[in-house]
Amino acid sequence: MSEQTFPSTVTIDVTRPVLPGRERPIALVSLGSTEPNGLVIWGSEAMRELRRELSAIDTSQVEAVVVTGNEKSFGAGANLKEIRAAQFDGGSEDYVGSGHEAFGVLAEMPVPTFSLITGVALGGGLELALHTDYRLATSGKAPMGLPECRLGFFPGWGGVYLLPHLVGAEAALNIIVTDSMRGRNLKPAKAAEIGLVDTVLDAAPGTDEWETAWQRWVVEALEGKHEPRRADDDEQTWQAAVDKAAAKAHAAWHGAAPGPVAAIDLVGRARTDTRRANGAAAVQLFSSIVQSDAARASLYAFELVSARSKQAANVPDAPVREIKKAAVIGAGLMAGQLASLIAQGARIPVVMTDLDDERLAAGVQRTRDRFAAQAEKGRMTPEQAEQLGSLITGARSPEDLADADFVIEAVFEELEVKRQVFAQWEPVIREDAILATNTSSLSVTAMGRDLKHPERLVGFHVFNPVEVTPLLEIISAQQTDDSTLATAFDLAAKLRRIAVRVEDAPSFVVNRVLTRMFDEIGRAMDAGGNPETVDHALAPMGLPMTPLQLLDFVGPAVLVHITHTMNDAYPDRFTLSPWLDAVADAGLTHTLPARGETSQTYLSPEAHDALERTRQESGVAASSDDGAGGELLTRVQDALADEIGHMLDEGVVASARDVDLCMILGANYPFHLGGITPYLDRTGAAERVRGRRFDAAQQ
Repeated sequence: MSEQTFPSTVTIDVTRPVLPGRERPIALVSLGSTEPNGLVIWGSEAMRELRRELSAIDTSQVEAVVVTGNEKSFGAGANLKEIRAAQFDGGSEDYVGSGHEAFGVLAEMPVPTFSLITGVALGGGLELALHTDYRLATSGKAPMGLPECRLGFFPGWGGVYLLPHLVGAEAALNIIVTDSMRGRNLKPAKAAEIGLVDTVLDAAPGTDEWETAWQRWVVEALEGKHEPRRADDDEQTWQAAVDKAAAKAHAAWHGAAPGPVAAIDLVGRARTDTRRANGAAAVQLFSSIVQSDAARASLYAFELVSARSKQAANVPDAPVREIKKAAVIGAGLMAGQLASLIAQGARIPVVMTDLDDERLAAGVQRTRDRFAAQAEKGRMTPEQAEQLGSLITGARSPEDLADADFVIEAVFEELEVKRQVFAQWEPVIREDAILATNTSSLSVTAMGRDLKHPERLVGFHVFNPVEVTPLLEIISAQQTDDSTLATAFDLAAKLRRIAVRVEDAPSFVVNRVLTRMFDEIGRAMDAGGNPETVDHALAPMGLPMTPLQLLDFVGPAVLVHITHTMNDAYPDRFTLSPWLDAVADAGLTHTLPARGETSQTYLSPEAHDALERTRQESGVAASSDDGAGGELLTRVQDALADEIGHMLDEGVVASARDVDLCMILGANYPFHLGGITPYLDRTGAAERVRGRRFDAAQQ
């Protein structure tokens, strides 16, 4: 493997306590971290230590083996730095094999074995627990899951074999593949519901109540009052689950993400394999999968997101202003989402204002109702919802905004409208208050041209839907000062958003990249391309939506507005699509049939009619060439490489890593693309267009 060394950070302590009412001791294996109450991270050296400690237990002298974590973690997975080294240097067989050997000692113990899941149990941590007969969890929100497929590989230490035998093939594949690729984990209550854990104890680890609770349950198991759980899938049920998962994987990723395919294959084999045979196959398969381009890109993407979620880049070293009160100009849907985001994240009063009093009252109530809806779903208590709702008020007079520290507009996406809004409110608010715009494409510099203090104006682009999109583009206009930028980054962190600094340029990052992609899609449609072929030309990328699905999600009118902005700025690279213009002019909100509806054409009837009409007006005939998808994919690759190259040359962002982060968090681009630039490197697009690679993943 690599010449790098990865010393163990795991501590392992084995004691022999006697449980209440029992005569013989148990072996209590306590896992911890060299960092006080840190995460338990498994590397190959830690695995060797675990194997030595487990092998040294004389099972003839104990009546059970109990493995417990610390108060924070039962196991937070593998040492990703060691896996990263294996990707470049090869030799992951020893690393993966060491896990099977260590965990295998536990699985083959001749006495009952128990896992006390005291906190986070992810990846290898959960796989360790699967090797014991029983699993006890603490109540709370500590996540459990197998996130490896999202990282580009698959659970390599036995999860693909043990989990389906415990909870059934369908539930196991949901955890291993579906939940992993969506970045979702289980809470203890859900884990108990599906049989992943045997019980959830309502006590906090480290307390006397916890010690009493787990000891009582273990004693009951030793007395025969609890039996180990096992799934009872028959061959047909098991195979049906595997076939269903395989079909979903193909439809979603078209082979672009090999990790889930490997996981599904191993789960399929697990019904007839022995644990050892399945493990041996996993070791061999893991070695090839982990060194694939998709795995390298996935791990790069994960590390990038993890690092930036802890510390934003390119933040000015300048004084941060305290924000005690915010104001939102507007009372529409986006304004309400901004108000609730700020109130909930910063825990400060937010006043909303609008020209229409009735619209304002409705907007304030709708925003308060959003908190109540979260309480109904169990995401907060009714008391918390009421407290947050009380922070949202409607302005009765301009003076209600006079003491706001942060004022953000969320009005119609029209430059003159936004300039008028700022001209109206700048004389009202304090001279040191920050003015922000939530524009998605317009020039922030142009908005501030007539302001008395343009240095305090900043772009604060929160993406829609606000509740689930973690990206925040912070746009620095030509006049924006460092203190304003630093304060914007500080607020973004309070709102639990990952912020990227962007210099003021049309459509910034995400919308600029997506619009360049749509430009090629629109050209193909206008040139007579088969709509279905065009829409599925990007399938090999494994994107979460086809272009037309994304168009319908964003809204044709929004895309057309941004397209015109980009055409005004860069007419040599961004064209106007007659079809898309016609769709927007007709007020259509969808180009594909709505869910549950059927159509004789691939498009909705209205969108199809618009396409036929605009093609006829342009003298273009429909093409029957269904083989054009590959050519279109290459054109899109080259267009994206070209546009990102221009953005870097213009200094819109500091590096290609910023573009990747924006596409992952703002457009839900999958990890297996590495955002976008690693994909453009490996397909050759970067070199075809720019003559050199982006190489963001190597930095």
